[in-house]
Amino acid sequence: MPVTEKALIEAGIAAGLLGSEQIGTLRLQARRERIRLVEAVTRAGRFPEAALYQALAQQRNMPFLLAKDLVPVPELLAKLPATVLQRRPMLPVQRDGQHLLALADPDDQVSTEIAERSTGVRMRAALTAPESLRAALRRHQGQAAPAVSALVDGEVDATGLFDDIMKDAYLRRATDLHFEPEQYNVRVRERVDGVLLEYGRPLTLPEGEAVVTRIKVLASLDIAEQRMPQDGSMSYRVAQWDTPPMDVRVATAPTRWGERVTMRLLGQGTTGLGLEELGMPPTILKPFRDAISRPYGIILVTGPTGSGKSTTLYAALRELDCNEMNILTVEDPIEQVVPGISQVQVSTKVSFASALRSFLRHDPDVILVGEVRDLETAETAMKAAMTGHLVLATLHTNDAIGAVTRLADIGVPHYLIGATLVGVMAQRLVRRLCPQCREPYTPDAAERERLAGALGAMPESPTLYRPVGCPACVGTGYAGRTGLYEGLWVNRAYGELIASGAREDALRESARENYYTLWEDGRAKVFEGLVPLTEVVRQVPSDAR
Repeated sequence: MPVTEKALIEAGIAAGLLGSEQIGTLRLQARRERIRLVEAVTRAGRFPEAALYQALAQQRNMPFLLAKDLVPVPELLAKLPATVLQRRPMLPVQRDGQHLLALADPDDQVSTEIAERSTGVRMRAALTAPESLRAALRRHQGQAAPAVSALVDGEVDATGLFDDIMKDAYLRRATDLHFEPEQYNVRVRERVDGVLLEYGRPLTLPEGEAVVTRIKVLASLDIAEQRMPQDGSMSYRVAQWDTPPMDVRVATAPTRWGERVTMRLLGQGTTGLGLEELGMPPTILKPFRDAISRPYGIILVTGPTGSGKSTTLYAALRELDCNEMNILTVEDPIEQVVPGISQVQVSTKVSFASALRSFLRHDPDVILVGEVRDLETAETAMKAAMTGHLVLATLHTNDAIGAVTRLADIGVPHYLIGATLVGVMAQRLVRRLCPQCREPYTPDAAERERLAGALGAMPESPTLYRPVGCPACVGTGYAGRTGLYEGLWVNRAYGELIASGAREDALRESARENYYTLWEDGRAKVFEGLVPLTEVVRQVPSDAR
């Protein structure tokens, strides 16, 4: 029999996912909205239902299996009768040399006995979320997946199915959703803390087609056009949930097996953040604040797509007094709405460069440029910075010093760069260790050597931390992300060096006093126990250490 709501909620309280004092209010709320109590609990705590199952497994001292762990042992699965699996979902897996039987009910001893009798192998019961177990069985048995939502007149309820997916994305704080058509189904993945995770189950081809059509309708795209890429946007509010609407950017593309869709969920957990909340070290935060308080010049924020550049710039704008300043932005797309600021969306009729030229006739104090993509935009932004305006902009480069080379490569004169550049900040996003389950350990010789590197001094007996996994982080070992920051601040002497056309190696050598690197920040956060060493190594190139 399925696990009761009471058992799940009690386990969640014991694991610290929610407080017992919240249950009365949440029960009334669930009755008023006509939703399950578990749904109200997970929404209030903003965690998926799988976290409650992991809490229950922890309470019962059972292993817990994530969706990625549900890879069956084929020869054992083949010995389990299909009729039994339909009535009693179970999956034999192997982990760390031990045979486990994945179940959705911790009290289901009968299934364990049936599995051991059918296979002749002793197995230890392990708990997993019911939806993950059903999806794994369908995936490995090749069965068609029934719809999550009800079927009406034999048709897929695309509205309800899409709403289920968006609920899960909200609970997991996903930043992107991917609908990827394959030969026999549509794979759905969510990007959580920078890593792609499988949604609870794949969609059948009819479900996938219906959901894609639903997305295209909401994003005002042409549903009849399936052979050309399309871009659109929408604002989506989860049905029956009292949660703020999500701003979504939608992109479609034709593939071998059908039309794929990628959705960027804008502002997930980043709306309203200030500079102190981004994880900037004091050696970056103070000079950055000094830079944005200057009356003119250009400040660049660099990094790859998805590294948090826009979040940093929005936080900088919130530091400024929009009541005393005229602040204009040109973006593609507008990711967050900032009160008191005029924001312009790039379109086929409005480019970055044309918007910038227009801004100069609107008496601006501060101008934000979403991205410097070409010479015209770069020159216009730098001339605006030279004529008494503060310009904030993003650029795609690997590090801060590379921004100078990049601007020169697209044709901006060195004298203009040297005269207007105030500073460059490079950044990356890394997963932050879950504070409830992180595990201390003593680094080995290789890790100590890597941490010392060119920076030399380090603690005699350093303690590092690594991820473990608990209900609070749904077994991932990570809870959110933080930034790694690099700052290059341009003084008069360094500006003259840039204006002289110095090579990048000379710029790098001369920048040592005013240069704080990504590796230095990452190293400091490793020693603080905020992030594991593996995350910093993954994000910071070896030549940047």
